[in-house]
Amino acid sequence: MRLDALGDTLLTTPAVAMLREHLPQAEILALTHPAGSAVMRPLCQVEEVSADHGWRDLAARLRAFRADAVLCCCEKRRAALATWASGAPQRLGFDPSWAQPLKKLVSQVFFSDCVAGVGVHETERYAQLVEALLGQKALQVPPIQLQPGAQHYQAAGDWRAELGIQLTPKWCRFGYTVQHLRQWVAALPEKPLGLVGPAEEDWARAHFPDLRLYCSRDLFEYAAVLEGLRVFVTIDTGAAHVAAARGVPTVDVFPQENSDFCVSRWRPWQCPHEIVLQPPGSGEAVGLALGEAVQRLWNAAG
Repeated sequence: MRLDALGDTLLTTPAVAMLREHLPQAEILALTHPAGSAVMRPLCQVEEVSADHGWRDLAARLRAFRADAVLCCCEKRRAALATWASGAPQRLGFDPSWAQPLKKLVSQVFFSDCVAGVGVHETERYAQLVEALLGQKALQVPPIQLQPGAQHYQAAGDWRAELGIQLTPKWCRFGYTVQHLRQWVAALPEKPLGLVGPAEEDWARAHFPDLRLYCSRDLFEYAAVLEGLRVFVTIDTGAAHVAAARGVPTVDVFPQENSDFCVSRWRPWQCPHEIVLQPPGSGEAVGLALGEAVQRLWNAAG
C-alpha cells in the first residue's frame, strides 16, 4: 500500500521487483495514488485510491483480495488502520521508535512485524519490509523500475538537449523569487531545456519565454527525454527520482533546514548526483553552488 504521489511511489518499485524475484508465483496488488499507478502497472495488479477513500474502504479492498501479507509502505494513519483491518496474517509496517511513544504503541497493535527503517534511503526502507516478509537480510536492492518504450524514445527525439532544468514554482520558496531562478538559469554552462508539468506550463511560459520548454503529459516519454540529457537540474521533487530511474546525472536542490534527514532519505538513488542546499535568502550562494555542481557532473559525464 503506497498512498502518496509519484515520487514516493517510484521509490517503492524496487521493493515490488524484489517480491517478483523472490516470490515469482505470488499475486501482488498495489493500492496506490492515481499519480503513481502508471509506474506500478508493469509490475503488478493496481487499484487506484485517493484521499477520498477512508481506511474502511482500503481494508475492504485488501480483504477482497484475500491478502496473506500487507506491506504498509506509507505512514499515513488510514493506511495503518487499513492494514490492521485487512485480516492478513502478516502485516508489515514501520516502527516509529520510542521518540514517538503513542505511534509506537499503535504500530505494535496494527502490525505483526515492524522494521525501524532509520538512517537509510527511502528505497532501502521499503526493501527492509520485503526482507522482513521473506525472513532474509541484506538482499540486493534493484534500481527504480521505470522503462520507456520504443514509442517514447521516438517522441523524445524531438527534445534532444545536453542540459535540462525542472521549472516549478517550488524553486521560489524561503524568500526566493522568479528573478532569482532566472539568474540561476542564466549562470548554467549552457542554455537548458526547461521541463514542466501540465499544471505549471503557463507559469513557465510567462516567466521563461526565452527557453525551449518541454511539457510532460506522459510519464514514460518524460523519462525518455530526461535520459537524453547529459545533466539534469531539479528542486527536490519526484522529477529527481524519474531521472534516477534512467541513470541521469542529477543536481538535486534541497532546503538547508532538516537537510541531514531529507537528503539521506530522498537523494537520487543509484545514479551520479550532486546535492545543493538552499539556505534562506542567499541567492548568490545558491547560483554559485548550482553552477559548480553542474560543471562537476558535466565533466564526469565526458
